[in-house]
Amino acid sequence: MTWKQKGIRHDTKHNRVRLSKGANHKDHPRDWDYILVKYEARPEVTVENVQQVRAVYNKSKGQWELHLVCKHEIETPDAPGDETAGVDLGICNFAAVAYSTEEADLYPGNRLKQDGYYFPKEIAKCDDSGGSEATRLHHKWSERRTHFFHSLAKHIVEKCIEREVGRINVGELAGVRENENGKSKNWGRHGNLDLHGWAFDRFTSILTYKAKVEGIEVVEVSERDTSKTCCVCGREDDSQRVERGLYVCESCDAAFNADVNGAENIRLDLNQSNSESPPGFGGNRCTGWLAQPGVYLHDLSHGFSPRDQVVDCKP
Repeated sequence: MTWKQKGIRHDTKHNRVRLSKGANHKDHPRDWDYILVKYEARPEVTVENVQQVRAVYNKSKGQWELHLVCKHEIETPDAPGDETAGVDLGICNFAAVAYSTEEADLYPGNRLKQDGYYFPKEIAKCDDSGGSEATRLHHKWSERRTHFFHSLAKHIVEKCIEREVGRINVGELAGVRENENGKSKNWGRHGNLDLHGWAFDRFTSILTYKAKVEGIEVVEVSERDTSKTCCVCGREDDSQRVERGLYVCESCDAAFNADVNGAENIRLDLNQSNSESPPGFGGNRCTGWLAQPGVYLHDLSHGFSPRDQVVDCKP
């Protein structure tokens, strides 16, 4: 159970938090009915700027625990460098990252998709949708998704530090679930399931704070036309994306990964350029790295590892 700021009153003088019971648990919505909890912190810990309070049941101890989530300001270090990276978020590949060092990485979303199909089916088998088994499955599903997001954000930030990146451009996906008329897009049965479970905004928030700790700025930029514009010569054509993962440009004969192409256009911040050919466009660019990006797969125990290493580890 979680209380947000509006339902919390923090008494720093007496080390207490007053938690509102909420309108649904009061005799009258405006009653002053609350739970008063006294806490004891270690001497070196100062509890302040409480953002959330969570009541969590500890099965091993057989008791409830109160977790206080506090906002802690830290000193932001200098940026690792002046380079820029671009991140294109998607479904098949949850993230494609392009670097100014002419390197790119892909992070397939297979783990999220597998969980997205498995857990709803298992929850549907439960006799009571609000029972203990269904609740356990929901909690496990949420934990696995959160673990994936944190592992991915950490891995991307580490790669950015290695490549002296000081700014990460992320595609702004607000309104991605709606069409131009404001109605929900229809991507088919499986596509709709993937799209509406696509927590891109949550991942962007996680990436932003993890990057900020390392002095890296995260900026959301427009994704308009980034998937149909060639990042090598700048030609725009809907038909150039011939398959889900392949982009072929008829103008410069370049062929490369479609998601990496989008990430590179986001890195170049295509829609903010004042010229017809943004900096970085040019037919003499090497395209090998666009066609063969590094691929990292997620493992629950070890986080992200190169695909070859993950395959080698299988029996």
